[in-house]
Amino acid sequence: MDISPSTFILGLMLVVPSVLADCLPGPFPNCKDWHIGINRVNPRGAVVYGHANVPIHQGSSSSSHGQLHGSRVFGGPYSGAQTVGGNLNYQHNNGVHGSVGATHTRGMGNSFSGSVGGSGKVGPGTLSVGGGAST
Repeated sequence: MDISPSTFILGLMLVVPSVLADCLPGPFPNCKDWHIGINRVNPRGAVVYGHANVPIHQGSSSSSHGQLHGSRVFGGPYSGAQTVGGNLNYQHNNGVHGSVGATHTRGMGNSFSGSVGGSGKVGPGTLSVGGGAST
């Protein structure tokens, strides 16, 4: 049985809310965040989109969380256009942080990104250094 990308993303948009329904009160990392929406695309089309932020690890010295996102156009001249992707983020209490991500856009291919950085107290202020790359 073949599952088309559009079937997968629509299935994801239906399953993710039920998985994230156990949101605890409070800011990240206690609360899992998700959103699904629909907007009009001129002429005669609609785009369904969604994202989810899911805490993966919360320790005494570090945390990580992931995001999923996607969109799909139905109707009109852009019908079938879609984008799906995800990110993984890490942060340590010592100031080290980083992220990696990948996105696929139909007809355009894949894009990848990554970043790494650090921060620490320097006198009365904070020094932050970081860098990243994307394709």
